[in-house]
Amino acid sequence: THQRSQSFVLILRASLRAILAESDSRRIFYFLCINLMFTFVELLYGAWTNSLGLISDGFHMLFDCTALVVGLYAAVMSRWKPTRVFSYGYGRAGVLSGFVNGLFLVVVAFFVFYEAIGRLIDPPEINTNRLLAVSVAGFAVNMIGIFSFSHAHALAHGGGGGGGSCAMSQTTATKDQHHHDHSHSHGAAHDHGHSHKAIESTSHQGHSHSLTDNANMKGVFLHVLADTLGSVGVIISSLLIQYFGWYISDPICSLFISTMIFLSVLPLLKDSAMTLLLQTPTDILYETLDRIMKLDKVLSYSDEHFWKLSSSTTVGTIHIQISKDGDEQSIISQVCSFVFVVMISPMFN
Repeated sequence: THQRSQSFVLILRASLRAILAESDSRRIFYFLCINLMFTFVELLYGAWTNSLGLISDGFHMLFDCTALVVGLYAAVMSRWKPTRVFSYGYGRAGVLSGFVNGLFLVVVAFFVFYEAIGRLIDPPEINTNRLLAVSVAGFAVNMIGIFSFSHAHALAHGGGGGGGSCAMSQTTATKDQHHHDHSHSHGAAHDHGHSHKAIESTSHQGHSHSLTDNANMKGVFLHVLADTLGSVGVIISSLLIQYFGWYISDPICSLFISTMIFLSVLPLLKDSAMTLLLQTPTDILYETLDRIMKLDKVLSYSDEHFWKLSSSTTVGTIHIQISKDGDEQSIISQVCSFVFVVMISPMFN
């Protein structure tokens, strides 16, 4: 039992170090701690005052904490080193987390909208005595999250990708020769009756990205934003009910908030789904191919395959054919200047 407890402490320390080592995961962790403290205070106060509204809102906060835990785990997991099983690494953990959190928000928006329709038909009486104070406190907590995540993302992802390393793979073909070349995962190229050299490359592009590019952080940010909008809606409706008796303001605010949540999460769902489905980033593809064809001694290209590995990383393979008198090293160096990383394994025919 003592050894197990020591192992647990070691695992806990290692996990905490991994969380605190990076800006995104560190800020998610800090906000998760604040959110959990507020949640338990709300649950205890609700139980003490026998307020069903506070207790239900506390459990809703626990649901939001679950989304934060998912985002935190994905932020740490995305930095794990590649393995034999996951040779590209775990960069897509953040994309998957963003997609899952997006689905969570769609479900939340649907149920809020459904509940609001019922209350719009028959507005219930609402006791706003404790509701307003709790909503203001919740709004203050969520504003901490809004500023934290937007600031963290701007700092962590404001820079661009840099240069990379290159190796060469070449195959030569003369008249009447027929050759097959393979990259790490794609098919063959066939050439007849031409004298040329072929370069097969795997490219990895790094790009700068803003708040809208990181699926995991955007999913967490939208959860916090949804809670903030919810707090604003409750504050407005509570004031209207308290001073004017407009009970219908509660479902109207809920309809507006649920619609805003749904519309704001659609781009996240679309982008993360396209990344998971290996969509070709056409803007990057056309720009890269155009620049390759403008290089001196480049005859043609074939078997071009580019896809987004994660929100900020594009990878691809391409077979480049150059003239016999072309300088492979020079062309590779030029391609590296705008493809960032090109890996070409030696292969001679």
